[in-house]
Amino acid sequence: MIDTVDLRKSISIEDDNIIKDIKSKSIDKLKLSYKKYKEEYKYTPLLRNIEKKFGSFNSSKNIKKVDSYKDLISTNDKYYIVTLNGTFIENLSKIPNGIDIKNLKDLSKNEQNIFIHSYSKIDDSIDDIFSSINSILHSNCLTFRIKKSTILKEKISIINIVDSSKPTYFRKCFIIDKNSEVSFSEEFINITKDGNFSNSVNEIYMDENAVLNYFSTQNINKNYHYNSINVFQKRNSTSNFHTYSFSGSIIRNNLNIKLLDKSCFANMYGFYAIKNGSHIDNHTSVDHLDENSISNEHYKGIVDNGSNGVFNGKIFVRQKAQKTNAFQSNNNILLSDNAKVNTKPQLEIWADDVKCSHGCTVGQLDDDALFYLMSRGISRKDAISLLLSAFSTDITEKIEDKEIREEYQLMILKELEGLNYE
Repeated sequence: MIDTVDLRKSISIEDDNIIKDIKSKSIDKLKLSYKKYKEEYKYTPLLRNIEKKFGSFNSSKNIKKVDSYKDLISTNDKYYIVTLNGTFIENLSKIPNGIDIKNLKDLSKNEQNIFIHSYSKIDDSIDDIFSSINSILHSNCLTFRIKKSTILKEKISIINIVDSSKPTYFRKCFIIDKNSEVSFSEEFINITKDGNFSNSVNEIYMDENAVLNYFSTQNINKNYHYNSINVFQKRNSTSNFHTYSFSGSIIRNNLNIKLLDKSCFANMYGFYAIKNGSHIDNHTSVDHLDENSISNEHYKGIVDNGSNGVFNGKIFVRQKAQKTNAFQSNNNILLSDNAKVNTKPQLEIWADDVKCSHGCTVGQLDDDALFYLMSRGISRKDAISLLLSAFSTDITEKIEDKEIREEYQLMILKELEGLNYE
């Protein structure tokens, strides 16, 4: 069991009373979440690896001169937000109008009261031990307030820089007001020579008629990463989540969405293409709490050369949630004998007037399709490239914005080249 006494000592005397109270309560959540760890991480031994490699979960707060990180901000996006080891770096960021971004500690009392209903209230810390640890050990919570009726067509990049040999903690809280629309892309850049563990928890509250597009990209080589995104949606809101994973010693993604009111829409799409011993674990949950809502979920994976893929998707349809449409699918291709996938779609329904389905597939490349392409004069290497590319298209075509869709299609094609080595 993790030493809770040691974690309690890490609560900073600089924290105000509200934050101290939240972190203290998270100690109790840690005890509850630890009991669920064995089942929730059955195929992903993240806790054992972190304790073995880093010894302690405590983080380092040392930050180098900020200017030395400017060269890492190579984004084509018009707007971007930079964090370093969990701390917001405002003078390296470019923020659009219509969004207020501040550390929770820097908010006025009135502003803080707006966020306190979400901050550490809608995460999964009761169910997941790493969210509990994040709630206790993060030093700064970065708050995003997207003002009422703000429409931002330009994607905003969130660039998280990790430059510490000790575990790093990132915490963000988003409030998207009524009738607003915004798109974010988030990535983590690890620049340490040694392996690193980064732990990120996001809490997102979407008001009525809000629209959110959220893209997560993970390509962190031999580092460890825990990522938890937790969403509460009000009436007529729409969320579109896209998760792309390409490398990592162990990556765990939790995506939890609660559809609180009528007529909510949630779309969850994921693609992973991994090799060389990478381990990607996607755990998703969508909870239909009221009637006439729709959720779509489709994850696809290509696994090669000693890598492991894990998918566990849960759909809950509560008794009140009549007229629900909920769909879930996970498809996988294994490119070598030592590649492995564990997949477990789950569906729990308490309503009787619904349309729901779930399913999964695990297989190899279609030999008949490969033979057909080669019989038309296409080389085996090019034929494999065509089939792998076509396999990913179902996911990327769900991106409505043409420029963003092309960006991710090119990214995937580049990663697929490394898998096609015949």
